[in-house]
Amino acid sequence: LWKSYIDFENRLEQYERVRDLYKRLLSRTKHVKVWISRAQFEASLHDYEKSRTIFREAEEYFKQDDRDKEERVLLLEAWRDFESTYGDEESHQQIQQKMPKKVKRKRRLKAEDGSDAGWEEYFDFIFPEEEAAKAGPLKILEMARMWKKQKAADADVSMQE
Repeated sequence: LWKSYIDFENRLEQYERVRDLYKRLLSRTKHVKVWISRAQFEASLHDYEKSRTIFREAEEYFKQDDRDKEERVLLLEAWRDFESTYGDEESHQQIQQKMPKKVKRKRRLKAEDGSDAGWEEYFDFIFPEEEAAKAGPLKILEMARMWKKQKAADADVSMQE
């Protein structure tokens, strides 16, 4: 119903009404397809900066609280396609850097009675900021190892003197 009304107003070239309808719809639902449709609408009017702003807002929304990763991937793919068409090499690269890695994982399944029902393979997405967050503790451990190695080397030098 909303989409039909938006399309109707768009055909009548009532663009401010279309924008208002998208805002009202996004206040009710934050579905990824609504965000993408709104950004594509602005692109159809050749307002590429406004499209980028909408994509940024949508990404921030899906980034917070670890919302559905698959919807965030759909959004980033649409944004990448937009930049391929309307952007330059730099803007395309910026979006490409936001794309997640797709990894296959396993999880244990439980039967209704609580017994082990085997394993299930599934795909997960790891976004660049998640990798950076995981690398933090590992970097601290690596620095601690280097410090310990340096201390041992200093002790060896002082013992030789």
